[in-house]
Amino acid sequence: MNLTPMPATTKKLSAAIAFTIASATLPYTAQAALQIEEVVVTAQKRAESAQDIPVAVTAVTSEMMENMGVQSFSDLTKVSSSLTIAETNNKNESPINLRGIGTYSFSIGSEPSVLVMIDDIPVAKSGASFSNLLDIERVEVLRGPQSTLFGKNASAGAINIATKSPSEEFEGTLDLLATEDEEYGVASNVSGMLSDTVGVRLGAYYSDREGHVDNLTTGEKLNGSEAKGVRGKLVADLSDALTATFIGEYNKTEDNCCAQPLRFVTPGATFFGTPVLGPGITPSEENTAIRQDGPSQSDSTDWLASLKLEFDVGEYSFASITGYRDWEYDWMIDLDGFDDFTLNQGGPYNTELFTQEFRVTSPASETFEYVAGVFYSDTQNTRQFIRGPIAVSNWVGTADSQSYSIFGQATWGLSDKWNLITGLRYQYEEIEATFLDNQAGRDCSAGCAGKSDDDVVTGKVALQFFANEDVMLFGGFSRGYKGQTYDIVSATTQQTLDQPVAPEESDAYELGIKSSLFDGRVQLNATAFYSEYTDFQAQSSIQNPATGDLDFLLNNVGELETQGLEVDAIVLFTENFKMNIGLAVIDATIKSFQGASCYDFQTAAQGCVPNPADSTQNIQDLSGKDLSNSPDFKATLGGDLFIPLDDLPFDGFLNFSYQYQDEVNFDLLQNPGRAQDAYGIFNLSVGIAAKDDKESYRVTLFVNNVFDEFYVSGINPGTFTSAPVFNHQVPRNAERYAGLKVKFKF
Repeated sequence: MNLTPMPATTKKLSAAIAFTIASATLPYTAQAALQIEEVVVTAQKRAESAQDIPVAVTAVTSEMMENMGVQSFSDLTKVSSSLTIAETNNKNESPINLRGIGTYSFSIGSEPSVLVMIDDIPVAKSGASFSNLLDIERVEVLRGPQSTLFGKNASAGAINIATKSPSEEFEGTLDLLATEDEEYGVASNVSGMLSDTVGVRLGAYYSDREGHVDNLTTGEKLNGSEAKGVRGKLVADLSDALTATFIGEYNKTEDNCCAQPLRFVTPGATFFGTPVLGPGITPSEENTAIRQDGPSQSDSTDWLASLKLEFDVGEYSFASITGYRDWEYDWMIDLDGFDDFTLNQGGPYNTELFTQEFRVTSPASETFEYVAGVFYSDTQNTRQFIRGPIAVSNWVGTADSQSYSIFGQATWGLSDKWNLITGLRYQYEEIEATFLDNQAGRDCSAGCAGKSDDDVVTGKVALQFFANEDVMLFGGFSRGYKGQTYDIVSATTQQTLDQPVAPEESDAYELGIKSSLFDGRVQLNATAFYSEYTDFQAQSSIQNPATGDLDFLLNNVGELETQGLEVDAIVLFTENFKMNIGLAVIDATIKSFQGASCYDFQTAAQGCVPNPADSTQNIQDLSGKDLSNSPDFKATLGGDLFIPLDDLPFDGFLNFSYQYQDEVNFDLLQNPGRAQDAYGIFNLSVGIAAKDDKESYRVTLFVNNVFDEFYVSGINPGTFTSAPVFNHQVPRNAERYAGLKVKFKF
């Protein structure tokens, strides 16, 4: 395998490594007791130090997230340099990428390549993850295939989130937020013991934010959001050996969403005969104005209930984890963006997920330890889609799956320095789908259906070598898998349901080092990786010759490869100043995709040629092209400075963070109009905190995007336009704004 970076990234890689080493070796005043705090993770389904496991993981605690300004799920890109999240105008179509790999698809049948796990319960759809991170204990970003322990939805990685548990002493917090761009929020939690054996933790939040896109038609602000939620966790020791944990959670978000300002308009371009460009609109790469006369919405409701029973027999631990999650999502957008013209599309989604896991964990041992279990999941997806009154589409589809797995992973102590880790997972899955086209005369006007099944064995093998107490090296191989699926979109036919999209498989190789240097003052971790994906599931668009519609199709890309180097460092310069550094140099390339669809208005000179097998279609060769939304270089930098104020009842602090990423193209088909330039975002906060034991109050003044660096989270081609037109999604953080946070502890 070839781990050598591509020439375009070599200089950046050399500079990144030099910067990290220079930072890690700066002089400091020796203080033997001063060390970086250990972070305990459950990346291998047992509690272990993040520095002791042969897994490429970035783990952050609640305190670290607060210092880095992580408030929502999409803010997790500040945590890991290998993570990218693209929020589109539809939460169900907002991919989470690790090492350049993720899933972007309109189909309800498709599943994410990056699994999100919250308190041992998987999130079936990525869109259900985009909520407030309420009362979080820890977030672990696991890079590379994690299918052995986490299952079919972790072919590219996993984000494992743990919420806080009840405290032994009564405590509570109250958080208040206000920003200059009209966001107001409140969050609170209380925790303590109801008795000697029962503890409870309750939390709730509410926020209301005005939008940041100007609607010139109504004078309103668009892309604002109102969100609220509550979580309760009860932990009861039913006996000396049996503990029960019950979690109930509810989240609701209502967005006046989905405005996509014009980025580029070909002069004279029309939309069903109407000029695309309206009065007062100047298309540009920084345009935040739109004309919209119809209502748009993006309403999400998420319910969760889970029960975890842990039973100890001697030093062995047995667990039963039962979870139910219901996500309802109602989405509707004004597709045209004109005055006195109406073309809306959207409709409701619903995903219900039931999971059951039984797991046994052996006692920790230097010679042999293991974790093993069985897992069952039942996922039911339903979607209704309506577009009209022109370019009409009206259908209802379902996509269900039942999955059965048995898994195990063992660590063998070969000597006092060498460990061998082996793991296997067997999975059997049944999928089925239905599609009813409510338009007369269509292929599925009377209803279509499909049913299929498959099974697979995935696994991993790794070696780790402890050179000494402070340095561990590891290397290994893992296989990831994402199951077959049905493409449920407007273009679905019975033939679609007779031929499901094939499973996606990945083979990944890693070499890494984890080290603690300078008496625990520096952590320096690095991972080199190489992965190959076969039958990668990806969405493309093609003009339907029968209807003239632009059909979005999920199909298999031949082969992909992603390779690169990740560096994570924490440097404790003094007891009052710490820095976090993350660097990722990634080359994600399509190795073979010779029959790819052409993008809209692509010419022969741009590589669009007739399909020899079907003269009604044109195709292009994407072999050797970069994967969509995968920056070659990304860096994250964070700093925490504590400022003692001896003569005052409070101390001061300063936190900063910086994110930089290379240019990307949001389109798998390489449409040049969907390219985003490189950009960097700098955030800064300063404040004071009480000196008392509880830090009873904390006041923070913050500025996000200090230098007002504009960027977009997605670029889409105009639909049904006569010539090239592009719209873009403008994230809230694309413009500078300031705010005040006040936190009380009691």
